[in-house]
Amino acid sequence: MSSGDALFQWFERFHGPIWGDVLDAGTGDHSLGWLQSLSPRALTAVTVEAWRMAGLQHIAPKAELLLGQWTDPSLLHDRSFDVVLLDYVIGAVDGHAPYFQYGLLERIRPHLRPDGRLYLVGMEPPPSDGSELDEIHRLRDACILLAGHRCYREYPREIVVKWLELAGYTLLDCQSLPNRLGARYIHGQLDVAKRKLPLLRDKALAEQLGRVIEDLRGRALARGERSFGADWVIAAAPNAKGSSTAGSRAGSASIG
Repeated sequence: MSSGDALFQWFERFHGPIWGDVLDAGTGDHSLGWLQSLSPRALTAVTVEAWRMAGLQHIAPKAELLLGQWTDPSLLHDRSFDVVLLDYVIGAVDGHAPYFQYGLLERIRPHLRPDGRLYLVGMEPPPSDGSELDEIHRLRDACILLAGHRCYREYPREIVVKWLELAGYTLLDCQSLPNRLGARYIHGQLDVAKRKLPLLRDKALAEQLGRVIEDLRGRALARGERSFGADWVIAAAPNAKGSSTAGSRAGSASIG
């Protein structure tokens, strides 16, 4: 079972069998495939990346797929849902709408019905421990920046919980799950770095970085799967007043 599956299973245990109308607010292959498997009454998914659309339509042919950005006030205007999922979206925001992390939580809230649920998946900022996985993150981000793009920015669970409370949500439950990362993760992150190299102006530097990427790939794969950092899951609900209820239901939530 992958770490992503374990996170989704946490939501399934928390939520129960009836999902109603569901919005995947920053969709990808994994989250869309999982949500479709739950047989919701209706499934809507939003992506900002046009290149994903054909693949996503293949995964969930009955889903309503929308290409859009949450900074657009007309996106899903007057639409509401029983469940909204933000799967690693908080960390991805900086790559598409810089500094909009807190604004996204406010923007999503009107799309939740009064008894609806907001589910979030995120990653703790990766540890700086000098390991090969630490090197991978730093090399990936260096290549992204050299290509003129913006990096993802992960936030600790405690900060996101505080933002939720300030943005008009009640915390229902949350938990951190330690990660064990291996070949799939190593290839995925280093392939991101490699895809940026053609965009570098300095072709000699790009060629050298290509060799560095493959050297690091070999060293990391030889080291094998290991514990590194943690993911977190959060369940929240819109509160009636649209303002903070810290110290009420949030005080009884389990912090795993």
